[in-house]
Amino acid sequence: MKPHSVFEKKSVMIITAMFCCLLWGSAFPSLKITYQLLGNVDEFQKIWLAGLRFTLAGVGILVFAKLKMRTVLKPKAKEMPFILLIALLQTFGAYVLYYIGLGHTTAVKTAVLSSLSAFLVAVMSHFMTKNDRLGWKKGLGLLCGFAGVLAVNVTMLSGAVFSFSLLGEGFVVLHSLLIAIALVLVRKFGGTIDVVRLSGWQFFFGGLLLCITGYIGSPGGVEMSAGVIALLFYMAAIAGVAFTLWYVLLKYHNATLLEQYKFANPLFGTALSVLFVPGEHIGIEMIAAVALVAAGMVIVNRHDKPLKAIIAIPEQDKKADNCSANGTGL
Repeated sequence: MKPHSVFEKKSVMIITAMFCCLLWGSAFPSLKITYQLLGNVDEFQKIWLAGLRFTLAGVGILVFAKLKMRTVLKPKAKEMPFILLIALLQTFGAYVLYYIGLGHTTAVKTAVLSSLSAFLVAVMSHFMTKNDRLGWKKGLGLLCGFAGVLAVNVTMLSGAVFSFSLLGEGFVVLHSLLIAIALVLVRKFGGTIDVVRLSGWQFFFGGLLLCITGYIGSPGGVEMSAGVIALLFYMAAIAGVAFTLWYVLLKYHNATLLEQYKFANPLFGTALSVLFVPGEHIGIEMIAAVALVAAGMVIVNRHDKPLKAIIAIPEQDKKADNCSANGTGL
């Protein structure tokens, strides 16, 4: 029987998943280059930039969903409190921390530390969802991931034993924590909400809140050059394009299967940051950190049962799993 869509093919699924990870990984150097082009920007100006990015991303997702996917965009009254909660956690809170944190640490470190959310989701899901318990394999994967997070802060090239600051690495870790909390909440309570509608509106409302906060703190905004504008639209497109492709994959493949490919996020983020961001470097400790994080993510998301057994889970649980798989890396 021939596949109904080219995206049903495993080879196309792998290529598309890797392309999404490449887009998500490119966000780290893109933002770092934006800061370098702008020169001296304060924290509120960074928040304002985040707001523009995610408001544009939300509008892009909603327009695409309306024109191409025939999605009903108007949120139901009972959905609004949950949409606003996810917007507050996943877009506003998490990206206030992310945009400030990246300004005080390297893009390479940020790429690795941001992957911490995947491991935090695994831990939280063990206690909050019935069908996602931690076994010894996932425990081993978590240990590898946390070892990678520790290794990324060992700066052998400068002679320091451990390098960590609250405004830099600390804020990126807190960003990962908020992302993980939002994803687990979506997984547990968001199964009845259309995932495209949820993502588009939470990006839009969260982005507006970021814009308002940034403007209040810095009414003058940011002097935008052509390069900054181009990078801004590119980073907005990252969220829209990668999300849409990931959603298409979720129509034909199990969410748990797709999650294992996200180990490529820190790999692409690290490599692109070293290639394109002046001053970024990679040493032995960074290679070890990326390897440990990648190994940990593969182990954590490795199937313990055949695919048939996974497909047999209740429809409601499948909807919730698919919702949770879309928030990461946007």
